[in-house]
Amino acid sequence: MAAPLLEPQLLRRLEALALMVRRAVKGQTGGERRSVSRGRSPEFADFRNYTPGDDYRLIDWNAYARLDRYMLRLFVAEEELPLSLFVDLSGSMDWGRPNKAETARRLAGAIAYVALASLDRVRLTVFAEGPTSGGAPYRGRHSAPQLFQRIQSFPAGGTTDYSRLVSPIARQRPGMTVLITDGLGESPVEPAITSLRLARQEGAVLQLLAPQEIAPDWTGDARLKDAETGAEREITATPATQASYRTALARRTDEIERAARRRGLRFVRLSSDQPVEGMVERTLRKVGLLG
Repeated sequence: MAAPLLEPQLLRRLEALALMVRRAVKGQTGGERRSVSRGRSPEFADFRNYTPGDDYRLIDWNAYARLDRYMLRLFVAEEELPLSLFVDLSGSMDWGRPNKAETARRLAGAIAYVALASLDRVRLTVFAEGPTSGGAPYRGRHSAPQLFQRIQSFPAGGTTDYSRLVSPIARQRPGMTVLITDGLGESPVEPAITSLRLARQEGAVLQLLAPQEIAPDWTGDARLKDAETGAEREITATPATQASYRTALARRTDEIERAARRRGLRFVRLSSDQPVEGMVERTLRKVGLLG
């Protein structure tokens, strides 16, 4: 029997969190979010003049006594937040100790559960060469097992092509998007990040690396094999080659971070050896993605 994606104790802790949005949202059904619409929640929003046909029960009689005209009380509408998760399961993610793909699945599941517990609507997409939908959107805690099972069913493999995310991102309603990827490979991440801004998405780019990528532990002669293309290259690990590698990795990370921040997105670099509860409860709260 397969192990559960997330432990029950962790799920209980996740229920105390919520996704943090910087602006009001416009959802399709009721939820627990401040909306750009006006509705009938307990939180007062504004006044406006009464016009024939309006609900007379919303007339503020205290304002009438002061101003001698009919004024309506408007309240904040509470609606769902559309959350889209794009999870990289390319060949480069199927590597590391702990395995990056497995950690990405758990991290995506944790973020999704936070949203589901708040009645937000969650759409799951995994990608490598191209995007693959995780099925219809999920909503409510009861749909969490189905989402967890779905994300565990996708195998990892293939090359990364971020440009093929542009179309599915562009079709989204304004809301929140979280992109989980190692950011490695020859394909630039910029097209996907740019499309998030054009689609009026806020959210985050989470770069997930293995500890062996952050601090290589190999020495001497080695034959390296590209996890996505299969290309091989012989190399001798010396202080100079290791320094060159670290410089190249830092440059790639910096490019992704600058592209994300220019477009108003949060950016975090994570390591697959970090406990998922630590990623969620400390790191993602620190950058304001969760609260």
